[in-house]
Amino acid sequence: MDDFESPPNVLWDAAVVGAGPAGCAAARHLAGAGARVVVLEKAALPRYKTCGGGLVGKCIPLLPEAAEAAIERRCRTATLVLPGRGLTFDTTRDTPIVCTAMRAALDARMAEAAVKAGATLVTGLEQDGDVRLATPRGVFRARTVIAADGAGGPTARLAGWIEPPVLIPAVEHEVRVDPETLADWSGACRFDFGVVRSGYAWVFPKADHLSAGVLTTRPGNVRLHGAVGDYLAGLGIRPLSVEQHGHRIPVQPRPGPLARGRVLLAGDAAGLADPLTLEGISFALESGRIAAGAVLDAGPDADAAALYRARLADDLLPELHAAAWFARVMYEHSSLATWGFKWLGREGVEGVADVMAGLTTYRALLGRVAPTVLRRLLWPFGRRR
Repeated sequence: MDDFESPPNVLWDAAVVGAGPAGCAAARHLAGAGARVVVLEKAALPRYKTCGGGLVGKCIPLLPEAAEAAIERRCRTATLVLPGRGLTFDTTRDTPIVCTAMRAALDARMAEAAVKAGATLVTGLEQDGDVRLATPRGVFRARTVIAADGAGGPTARLAGWIEPPVLIPAVEHEVRVDPETLADWSGACRFDFGVVRSGYAWVFPKADHLSAGVLTTRPGNVRLHGAVGDYLAGLGIRPLSVEQHGHRIPVQPRPGPLARGRVLLAGDAAGLADPLTLEGISFALESGRIAAGAVLDAGPDADAAALYRARLADDLLPELHAAAWFARVMYEHSSLATWGFKWLGREGVEGVADVMAGLTTYRALLGRVAPTVLRRLLWPFGRRR
C-alpha cells in the first residue's frame, strides 16, 4: 500500500496505530463487523520485532487462523529451574504451554487477516506530532483512535498521556546452534530464575535456532547481554552465531485511565503485560479485542472510552492485579519465594502452567494458593497447641 493516500473528507470509524498483535486484533474485529478501519504502521511488513517469540497457550484461540501458520514450535513441556535453591520442576500438558514464533512472520500474518476482514493497511508512515494523524499519506480523520504502537510509541504522548509506562530491560539473542543441540532443546521451553537479580532467563526453541534471553524487574546498569552469554555457557550451549537485541517491557499498566476522549490505549502502549512472566502478546490480543468491541458497541455517538475502561476493569485489569501478587513474591521477596517453592513449588508451578495454557486464571489460582499459604504459615502454631 505504498502508494495509498487518505481519501479527502473520509471519516474512518477507527484508526489503529500500530500493526502488532493489539492493533491487528482490534482492526480484524472492527473490520469483520463492518466498520471502516485503517491501520497505520510506520514500517513495511514483515519487519523484525525484538521479542522472545513465546506465545503462551492461551494466545492461540485469540489468533486468526492464518496466523497459526507462523507458529514454529508447540511446547507442551515447560521446565522451571531455581539453581540457587536446588529446585527443578518439569510440567507437561496435553495442549501447548508455550508456542514460539518469529514476530515478523506473526505480525505479517495478523495484518493479512485484518486486511482480509476489510481493514485498510497503510505502511511506511512517519508521524509528525498531529493527533489528527497527519502523515505523508495524508490526514486520517477517525471517530476513534486505538493506540497500539508499543510502550515507546508516540501516540499516547501526543494524545495527552504525560507519564510513560514503567519499563524493565530485557535482551534476547537469536542463537544458531548445531543440529544436535537444536534437537536436544526442541521439546520444551525453559525458565531459570535467579540468573539475574529479580528476573529470569529463558531458552525457547524455534524452527531452525534457539531464542535465549534475560530480563530483570530491577531497572539499572545491568550487564544483561553478558548474562545471556554466561547462561548459555552454563547450559553447555555453544552458539555458532548470535544476533543480539534489546528492548523494554512494560511491567504495569500506564498511570491514569487507559482511554480518554476518543483515544484508547491497547497492548504495550497501555502497559498491559503479565507482571509475572512479562509476556505481553496475550494481553495485547485481548485488549485489542476489547477495544474493538467497545468501539462497535458505543457506535458513532456514545462514549467508547468509558465502555473500554469499564470492560478492562471487569476482567483484564483484575487478572493483572492477581498476577502482580505472584510477581511481588517472586521478584521482591526472595526469601518468601524460596520458602514458597519449598512448600508449594509443585502446586505453584502447575498452577502457573495452567494459566499459561489457558486452563485457569491468575485470579482462580490466587484463590487456591492463598488459603494454602495461610495454612502453612499457621501450621507450626497449631502443632504447639
